[in-house]
Amino acid sequence: MTRLVGAGLVDRVSERKVRGIHEGIYQASARSYWLSPDLVGRIGLRKAQGELSLGYLLDLVEEVQADIGALDRTAPELPSIGVSGQIHVPADQRQRFVDDLQSTLQDLFTRYGGAEGDAFKIALACYPKGERDE
Repeated sequence: MTRLVGAGLVDRVSERKVRGIHEGIYQASARSYWLSPDLVGRIGLRKAQGELSLGYLLDLVEEVQADIGALDRTAPELPSIGVSGQIHVPADQRQRFVDDLQSTLQDLFTRYGGAEGDAFKIALACYPKGERDE
């Protein structure tokens, strides 16, 4: 716990003595934490079934998280972008939407896919929006 306190991840909020042993009570110092999959392991046991599976998306998210965590924070800043949005697609147009999205991205990969210049990785996740409390 000393290392967690020293790193600012938890705060000691009280102490009590139980049977002659001092017991510390700790509280997280943040609302959430971003942990490396290498540190905590994969989220569940899964086998990605292909690019259209939710397992593949979880693998992709873990890969992006690892890539971002490994960036050199002392290097000059390169442009980056994060985009999030919601699109409503009627059931009969789902496949057309996926095909259009794939075609648009393939065009970008073809146009900028040369071997010269700074390498950028594009990761896009498209998944059904479930209901959750905001």
